[in-house]
Amino acid sequence: MNIEEHLHQPAFHSEQHRLKFHILVVARQFDALARRILKPHGVTPPQYNVLRILRGQKGRPLAIQSVAERMIDPASNISRIVDKLVDKKWVQRTPCKNDRRRADVSILPLGQTLLQGLDEPMNRLFAGSMANLDDKAVLTLNAHLEKVLDNTDDLLNQF
Repeated sequence: MNIEEHLHQPAFHSEQHRLKFHILVVARQFDALARRILKPHGVTPPQYNVLRILRGQKGRPLAIQSVAERMIDPASNISRIVDKLVDKKWVQRTPCKNDRRRADVSILPLGQTLLQGLDEPMNRLFAGSMANLDDKAVLTLNAHLEKVLDNTDDLLNQF
């Protein structure tokens, strides 16, 4: 199905306008599919994002602010997300000895186990979504989206 059919819109003002809606719709579908996989495990996409960031630290704690900077949605309420992950015993928060305003967070074994159980279904989801793209198409699409990302970063810095 093309984007026009998907949105019940006969045409767009330009190909750039059409691309914008493609990006928005695909991002929303990724989010909806991820939520379907994560919900039965009691984890939200932002919580999953934080857990993956912490797993990438390979046991090293990370300042909560640094976690926020690495998130897909940095506007998320990181303190609240970490509180929920602490309550579920998936992460540990450790106050910084030198700076009372800072806290470090690290993933716990239960969080590692949760992620291990989610790796296969999440990988299958993303592999399935890219099934009709060969390696060259994926590289090309990534290269073009990097340009769009650079442009949007520049625009964010202007406003």
